[in-house]
Amino acid sequence: MTSDSTSEPAGFVSLKQGSSDPEAIGDYYNKWAGSYDETLATWDYAAPEEVAALTAPHLQTGAAILDVGCGTGLVSEALARHGRFDIHGIDLSEASLKQAEARGTYARFTCYNMKNLPLPFEEGGFDAALSVGVLTYIEDAEPLLRDLCRCVRSGGVIAFTQRTDLWQTRNFSALLERLVKDGLWTVLHKSEPRSYLPGHEDFADEIKVIHTLCQVV
Repeated sequence: MTSDSTSEPAGFVSLKQGSSDPEAIGDYYNKWAGSYDETLATWDYAAPEEVAALTAPHLQTGAAILDVGCGTGLVSEALARHGRFDIHGIDLSEASLKQAEARGTYARFTCYNMKNLPLPFEEGGFDAALSVGVLTYIEDAEPLLRDLCRCVRSGGVIAFTQRTDLWQTRNFSALLERLVKDGLWTVLHKSEPRSYLPGHEDFADEIKVIHTLCQVV
């Protein structure tokens, strides 16, 4: 990859490989924040719009939403096209949060490493939680998803994405079922694999994405 405005920043092995080290992830996205939106547009990244459209029918005006790994705020911008919501963004990249704040679509922010659980939010404090393009960086997402079931009220919804390759290797189907059996959520929707980053040479037709929507019990 070159170092122009539509490339990934240096210092990270690759977007495809990712990382599970919070310091490396934070540094990666801090460097990328200024050109992130432009780069993702060149890759035809549609997940924020798709997940917002999937979730919006389950939201009331003014719903309290936790945007988990909000980055520069693409999800909040997509949600704003569906209504007025009270959105709280959480991310470990300070530079990305500054970009998100400039959108004017968030009520508040928390700069936080989401591997440190429980998250700093009260039980049942949100009507919904969305996590788009984030679980790639969390090798074991189950503790986080369980904690989101604590943060979101009964009857609220949790939407998230996961890459098809990682869905298989991390056995997300079994994870979904464990949380169903434990009485934490019901699965409302699991998409067929969809295009993820069709304009990125490492993804294109090789790696797609699955969108999942669950309702907290």
